Amino acid sequence: MNVYQKLLAALVISVSLFAQQRPDFKIQYDISKFRGDSQHVYIEFYYAFDVSLLKYVPKGPDLQSEVISSVTFKRSVDDSIVARQAWRIPFSVTDTTMLQNSRSYTDVFGFYLKPDIYRAYIIVKDVNNEEVKDSISVLVDIKLFAEETIALSDIELSVSINQIERDSTNRFYKNTFEVKPNPSRMFGLQQPALFYYLEAYNLRKNQADYYYTKAIISNAIGKEVINHEKKKRRVNDSNVEVGMMKVNSLRTGVYTFNYIVTDSVDNRQYSSVKKFFVYNPSLPNDTVVNSASNSVDASEYATMSEQEIDKEFEQSRYIATKGEIDRYKKYSTIEAKRKALFEFWSNRDEDRSTPQNEQKQEYFKRVAYANNQYKTGFREGWKTDRGRVYIVYGTPDDIERHANELDKKPYEVWSYNSIQGGVQFIFGDRTGFSDYILLHSTHRSELHDENWQRQLQAN
Repeated sequence: MNVYQKLLAALVISVSLFAQQRPDFKIQYDISKFRGDSQHVYIEFYYAFDVSLLKYVPKGPDLQSEVISSVTFKRSVDDSIVARQAWRIPFSVTDTTMLQNSRSYTDVFGFYLKPDIYRAYIIVKDVNNEEVKDSISVLVDIKLFAEETIALSDIELSVSINQIERDSTNRFYKNTFEVKPNPSRMFGLQQPALFYYLEAYNLRKNQADYYYTKAIISNAIGKEVINHEKKKRRVNDSNVEVGMMKVNSLRTGVYTFNYIVTDSVDNRQYSSVKKFFVYNPSLPNDTVVNSASNSVDASEYATMSEQEIDKEFEQSRYIATKGEIDRYKKYSTIEAKRKALFEFWSNRDEDRSTPQNEQKQEYFKRVAYANNQYKTGFREGWKTDRGRVYIVYGTPDDIERHANELDKKPYEVWSYNSIQGGVQFIFGDRTGFSDYILLHSTHRSELHDENWQRQLQAN
């Protein structure tokens, strides 16, 4: 069997969810990163396309088509090519009736790459019709997996996982399993079961007999709708984590799959997350699927009250522009406010490949800390000067506390060594009620008063 026949044997056939629409030729893709060696990460690039949209020409008793597919990785910093694979893939049918419904071909490219930021390009084009083609460009940030703690690979969402004998000719074989990926990440009507594959590393860094796993499916507003928990023995340093979850009872919408490993020694948790979609037309919609214009409806803001929306925007004002604040003041409907707040944080999401907005999570983690640490009898912690500085600039590198000087009221000096070559913020308790206000800062954009000590003189 030649390489083309092997590729053809790997054809994954599934009926399209939208077969009646006969969509344009489009590539669907997904990416997962796994541990390679001490210097490389192994990355798999899964892709799929509809073979019924190709041009077939008579050849002997059959109709035949052919595509050229390629994946290229370029270093983002200088656009230099570091890796490339390309294949010519033939397809054959006996008659045109086999092309009346969508047929999806799925394949995988694998690469060993050093840590760096890359731009990946995938191109698929029909040899018989130059107008039938599609291309995708995606930014890929590759980092080595941690060695000192438990680490998890990315999650590969799949249409099936079966344990088989070792088969080097099977492109979907790894670690005793045949894992057929689902690059569309669409489940439900035609694919009622979600299969998942990932790898856990460094399990024996802590000496204990067991560790715990939890597979969670959450809806668009973060509510858990399915979860599976297991207790597992630490047999090897690394382990393959596979499983299946039925999603045929879930409503149409966007969901998040989260796999958590909990270390039984110190209870630390390690997680890997991937977003997916469910299409169940017989059930009422839960969220709007795959629609950029209505994506706010699939966010947490869809169920928040106007009071909650206003409070969150108010707490976000420290990093808002004047234009954003002025526009928000003019909105009179909750729908407009929801959309504004959604776009506010979407624009600040630096890594849209993950379902979480890490910048927003860090910001409100600081808000919560400020409320706990700097609350006064008059104001919530995030509204105080110390709270604002902590939220905007993070944890100081050093804090000097002067609480018992005979000739001065209490004050604090916060130092940040990595901002503008090193800056300080000086807060004073002028009232005696632990309400420290900003008196002076060496930061170029903050309050500046060289004579700040006069405000602290004891009566």
